[in-house]
Amino acid sequence: MSAIADLDPRRDLVLIRERIDLQLRVGDDPTETVRDLASRNPIALADLVIGPRAPRDPRWIRAALESVAVLEEALSPYGLYRKLVALCPELQTEILKIAARRHPAAGWLVELSRAIEGQQAGFIHLSACSGHPSFTQNCWAHAAAGHLPGLIAVATQTGLPQTAAALVAHGHLDAAGVAMVRIIERAPDTPVVAMVAAVWGPDPVPVLKKTLPHLRSRAVATALAQQSNGYRDFSTLMNTLIGAMVQP
Repeated sequence: MSAIADLDPRRDLVLIRERIDLQLRVGDDPTETVRDLASRNPIALADLVIGPRAPRDPRWIRAALESVAVLEEALSPYGLYRKLVALCPELQTEILKIAARRHPAAGWLVELSRAIEGQQAGFIHLSACSGHPSFTQNCWAHAAAGHLPGLIAVATQTGLPQTAAALVAHGHLDAAGVAMVRIIERAPDTPVVAMVAAVWGPDPVPVLKKTLPHLRSRAVATALAQQSNGYRDFSTLMNTLIGAMVQP
């Protein structure tokens, strides 16, 4: 039950804040209180979630995240999610996941990803939007920002070739070589070489050679060789390499 059902959010904001503080002190779940505010006065809810006197309690922020759609009616999404992260660093990963699911095409997620994920920036955002039309443009944006480990991690997880193509498009050839191998390991039939060639140009051999130090399996090497069949010199090199490999 809401702890503020008898109060008016337009008139009793001070009393509401006091009751919320009491709820949190005694360990009561504030979820119903948040829902009550969300249904009656989104502006009051926004003030009580990110205002200057908002409780900095993870239980309160977590409850507020269940009504994030209502909060977005009162505040710009970018400002809202940045403020939530600042108020509650303990929930920053959860907050980023919600932001990425709700706003997969938002450019500000690149900056927010770096602030939250550090070296793995881009992983949460790209994982969340891997089935969304914005996935390709988001790969390009994260590659432009230099989020290489995150892109490689997404390549490993999804097997989607846009990750490698984005790395190539921004000149990160060593990282692209790793990503291409990881993509083929995950999904051998994914046309990653064709997509890389479409970005690089008619002779992608300099990029293809970046895969060689990362090949550990004959099956992966064979799949790469099949996709690279149209590039004679590289095909010859791959045939020699495959013949010398011991691991299946």
